Amino acid sequence: MVKVIGAGYGRTGTLSLKTALEILYNKPIYHMESILLPRRPTSSAADLDAWDAASKDPTRPDHPDWQTLLVDRDYAGAVDFPICIYYAELAAAFPDAKVVLTVRPSAAWFRSWSGLIGRLYGEIRRWGWAAPRLRKAGEWQTRIMFGPLFGAWDLASGGALQEAPCVAAYEAHNAAVIKSIPAERLLVYELGSGWEPLCAFLGLPVPDVPYPQVNAAGGMAIFFGRIRNAAVAHHARQVAPWVAVAAAGVAVAFRRSG
Repeated sequence: MVKVIGAGYGRTGTLSLKTALEILYNKPIYHMESILLPRRPTSSAADLDAWDAASKDPTRPDHPDWQTLLVDRDYAGAVDFPICIYYAELAAAFPDAKVVLTVRPSAAWFRSWSGLIGRLYGEIRRWGWAAPRLRKAGEWQTRIMFGPLFGAWDLASGGALQEAPCVAAYEAHNAAVIKSIPAERLLVYELGSGWEPLCAFLGLPVPDVPYPQVNAAGGMAIFFGRIRNAAVAHHARQVAPWVAVAAAGVAVAFRRSG
């Protein structure tokens, strides 16, 4: 059963929160990495396809079925994008779950967010021609996040995130969460606060290990590495037949000359 819903935007410590909750509950926690970097039996490369298909179908919600996505695969919670967009819907679907809103100062959040997203779309422009799943990820994220939330529809063509609309969206989202979720059900968790406020809120003992300090940039570096490897492999497959034909032609010419 879903016990925790992460309402905070990405780059507010959501990967550290994911790791902390996995320590506390000894169960997986859903995160954007579950979509882009499926590593567990409970996550799947098909997740991107499910999110992408849902976002294109106007006759249904623009997300996968929560029961199938989370409960049937025994996730104890879900955090980060895209989950945080649906915090109110998830809070209604799982009335016993608690909500954690991770926050950090707006300017620091934007610096971190724009740096990561700028790199992501740089990789899309560089390798997207040879990495269809990368293109799909970028198009899906633009449809449900970057366009509607930040007004940044031109990222894939080289546009940049603008600070004012991004910070306005971030602050409006945080204010909406605080206004709509009852205080007894909500923890506003500031980046770097450690175990104590989180464990007190969840009614769990403080683990005898340091609170995780995990940077999502490390996971994205793995993701970008996979992108480049896939692009190189794709290019090799495209070129291989022509190389074979050329080699055969050289061999024939060599035999004739001999």
